[in-house]
Amino acid sequence: MSSEASDSIKVQLVELHFTKERDCDWSAVRRRAESILDGVVDASELPGDDGARLFSHVRHQVDSSDRSMPALTAILSSRGPIDIEGYAGEIQQSWGFPACRDALTPSSHMLLVTEMMTGPLSPSQRCKSFHGVLQSVVEHTRPTALVFRHSQQVVEPDAYLATVHEPPIRRRGSVNIRFFNILDSDGAMLMDTRGLHGFGLADFQCHFRGLDPNEVSRVLFDAAFYIFETGAVIESGHTIAGIKPDSKWTCQFEHSLADPGRAVIDLNPGHPYAAGKRR
Repeated sequence: MSSEASDSIKVQLVELHFTKERDCDWSAVRRRAESILDGVVDASELPGDDGARLFSHVRHQVDSSDRSMPALTAILSSRGPIDIEGYAGEIQQSWGFPACRDALTPSSHMLLVTEMMTGPLSPSQRCKSFHGVLQSVVEHTRPTALVFRHSQQVVEPDAYLATVHEPPIRRRGSVNIRFFNILDSDGAMLMDTRGLHGFGLADFQCHFRGLDPNEVSRVLFDAAFYIFETGAVIESGHTIAGIKPDSKWTCQFEHSLADPGRAVIDLNPGHPYAAGKRR
């Protein structure tokens, strides 16, 4: 799957990469997922030769035409070498995994973990159900790299597992902060979030100069976690806390400056730090 194809993803989708095909005890995966989620998780196998599997979250029923169905997490299998250049965007924005290109290049087998029939669920229900299965699969298969397509980043599996004590939205891979230097702009920089759009929530962006990107990243993470936990409560004209405790940054709905094109909440740090033009 290319980076361009991932731009339109509105579901959680993670690729698990391996240098060789791994055997997996799927019954053990189901039991572990059930333990993580503290609930019943059914597992079934799709017809065909690709070994696809469905995990049914029977506590979360979704209305479909004339009947209810459980929300699903699907696991699909893909064999063969990958086109490493198709991951250029993810590699560029994976600041926490500098060796991610080397980890991905020898990949010859992939498991794709994604969600189905989850649209009507709340973001927190979707995130918890998905990560319950994802965590179990990662623990049992030990891939060499994880590619979070919906947040555009490559994550080291051990780094992901080190954060599973956190709420799912705060785990490594769920939300990514991207960084761009703006050429010929007198030091202007752009940072934005990826990962919220798939839940029907607005991502954030900040176009600025003269600020520490690490501090801007903290503001963006805090804003992303806030809107995930409280819902779409931020409107144009609202303010949020900036870098300094007494600073207020103004929120404004804008079209994203960086691909993929989408509506975002632009954070304006005010004079003299704001860069670019805003509506």
